Amino acid sequence: MSGIVLLASLQATPARAGWFGSPTSAGKDGLTLATWNLAWLMTPRTHEDLAPRCLSKQPASDERAFPCTPGKPQPPTRTQADFDALARTATQLRDEQQADVVALQEVDGPDAARMVFTKGWKLDCFVNRAHPQKVGFAIREGLPYKCNGDLTALDVDGSTRAGADLTLHPGTAHEVRLLAVHLKSGCFDGRMDRHFSPCERLRQQAPIVEAWIDQRVREGKPFALLGDFNRRLDKDQHYPAGPDESAPINLMQAWSDNNPPGAVLLRATQGEAYVPCDASDHHKAYIDDILIDQKLAGQNRNRRFARLSFNPQDRGRELSDHCPVVWALKP
Repeated sequence: MSGIVLLASLQATPARAGWFGSPTSAGKDGLTLATWNLAWLMTPRTHEDLAPRCLSKQPASDERAFPCTPGKPQPPTRTQADFDALARTATQLRDEQQADVVALQEVDGPDAARMVFTKGWKLDCFVNRAHPQKVGFAIREGLPYKCNGDLTALDVDGSTRAGADLTLHPGTAHEVRLLAVHLKSGCFDGRMDRHFSPCERLRQQAPIVEAWIDQRVREGKPFALLGDFNRRLDKDQHYPAGPDESAPINLMQAWSDNNPPGAVLLRATQGEAYVPCDASDHHKAYIDDILIDQKLAGQNRNRRFARLSFNPQDRGRELSDHCPVVWALKP
């Protein structure tokens, strides 16, 4: 990875001073991670304010707007019953899955997240973006953490999404660095060197993520990468990254290349059958995933994968076209 790319990838907004939560022995029993794209989650008031001035194209990152592109699905208008149904899944994450951290995508900040993550969570580290599709975290209340600032370089064209960067258990033996991402949509598989705008943008984002990974490896700190990769990584991993690290043709082998030594990633969905979110989900492969490094994997050799489908009784409600992916990591 060239120094130029590395420096560009680390241009982040300032980390929030201090850390949150109480020092505890939490972490000794492992870590449960989850990721969930909540499909244009915003408060009813925000939706009401933005709907009359929606745009015919996808807004830029600095525009406080959402699209109403002809022929494409609109951001949903949700009722309280819809929020309640989503909240039941968040309760499952907290109580049944014992999730410590949930990486969130397409959520308009803490106020919107609170419509779903109603209690037992800190909602924080959301990227600084006017656009309603933000990346951030829900952290189990009581767990110490700090926000490290946005990975702003991931917004490669002023219209893509920065990454949210968090440290869990900072300054302790259980410290883990987490990066939540929502990468460019549209280049789901195949080579990324095609003359196709989504692939070109994803190809620009790839070395920025790799630079973040490589720096964590050099620091010797365990880490995880969570989110909506908009890429079928099960297919991607079978093909080479190509000779140019600054413009790879596939993601997984670019990131998991053991360069520097230790830059080898394990994937939550590896070998897992696709579980649909509901009866209308006709996808065949995951694009939401969790990747962990060798150090975190070595500390947690007992790993349990889960996918939380929505309750059939909620069919027909405005929920999301994604449902949570969960990876419980235990010693």
